[in-house]
Amino acid sequence: MVTLLLYGLMALIAVGVLFVLTALFLPKGVQIAPPAPDMRPWAALPDRRMAPEEVTAIRLPVALRGYRFAEADLLLDRLTEELRARDAEIAQLRAHDAEVAQLRGRDAEVVQLRPADTPTHGG
Repeated sequence: MVTLLLYGLMALIAVGVLFVLTALFLPKGVQIAPPAPDMRPWAALPDRRMAPEEVTAIRLPVALRGYRFAEADLLLDRLTEELRARDAEIAQLRAHDAEVAQLRGRDAEVVQLRPADTPTHGG
């Protein structure tokens, strides 16, 4: 029991010495670290559609409570892959639509040529 009290007393003395040294060596009015500006992370996001590379480049600020870096990185990776898949699907659908429109244009030309090529009856 006495050993435990001695350890506690030594810990209090060590903390007190560190506090006094810090108070003596730091200039008055200077903080150890300036406070981070209180800004929302989504204020920096663009108003336009984002590319997958832009999502990868986003870094979320850490607040007092913080967040789990690994989970945020997994979320950003998933969002990036979903954006890439979406963009690929949109490009594929647009290419398909262009092919269909081109085929419809050819069919319209064929339909317009047929009546002129056929002979008229009764004349």
